[in-house]
Amino acid sequence: MRSTQHLATPEKASLSRESTDVYIRRLKHACEWLSLDRGRAHAYVRFLEEFDQMNQLSDEHILAYYESCEIVELVELWEDRVDEFPGLKAKLQTACSKGPILTERESISSSSNKPRNDAFAYLMAGKFIAAAISVINVDGISVYIDAPASDADFSFVWGRIEFAVECKRIQSHLQLPRRARDARNQITRTNRRGIIAIDCSVLRRPPATLLETESPRQAAEETSRWMQYNVEPLIRSCLSPTVLGFLLFSRIPAMTATAVLDSGGTPYRRRDCISSILGVGNPAYSDPSVLRDITQRLKRLSLRTQ
Repeated sequence: MRSTQHLATPEKASLSRESTDVYIRRLKHACEWLSLDRGRAHAYVRFLEEFDQMNQLSDEHILAYYESCEIVELVELWEDRVDEFPGLKAKLQTACSKGPILTERESISSSSNKPRNDAFAYLMAGKFIAAAISVINVDGISVYIDAPASDADFSFVWGRIEFAVECKRIQSHLQLPRRARDARNQITRTNRRGIIAIDCSVLRRPPATLLETESPRQAAEETSRWMQYNVEPLIRSCLSPTVLGFLLFSRIPAMTATAVLDSGGTPYRRRDCISSILGVGNPAYSDPSVLRDITQRLKRLSLRTQ
């Protein structure tokens, strides 16, 4: 990372591109849509309100915005589409309510990772749909009543061909090759074609730190380069001819300097959430344009929603 700071900071900061009140309303709407009155999603509302009103400075207060961004995005992606996948809303409820408040309190070997692991798969599937890609199955739930069962995290149709997507959240660099091989084997053991999606967020951000940046877009580009040079070399050997390649994703908390100065002449900072996505194609796959076109659609979607 170009520059980081430890979480403890004496100054308040506004939220990215919108007021705290507006964002809290979006988060409350997400909780209401998911029928959540407890759990981690509901707790983030309280932490954000306390941070804004009383300048509470615990790790939970400082990171509540970052931790809740995925939940807000999930609801905004799925709110108008979830009825196409009967039973998926209940899975979203569990993914957004269970698990520890902070990502760094997950244990590599613990089942408490499952809610965020599932949330990553639902997030990627929602992004595919929002990018006008025909997703037909999510976590075993199909849009077609009589469709055969699928054990892929999700699957989509492109050019009349069905592809599987296997999603992995990585907790350490040591996990990378093994989890990538696991995803490859999940795709190839049923003679399918597919994509491996990997969430590199934990690898990108040292625990208990924030990224300091002057440009969120530049920070996102730097993260993409970081994934290209620090993640892809560790997993490229895990590809097989039926795997199109990797979609590498990262979401990290940041503090962005603004042009507004406080009473002491120090630039006022806002809380940001930096997201990056990188497509890494497989040279051995017969049609490299598929992953390239999908990546371009996902990047355009990201630019529209930032």
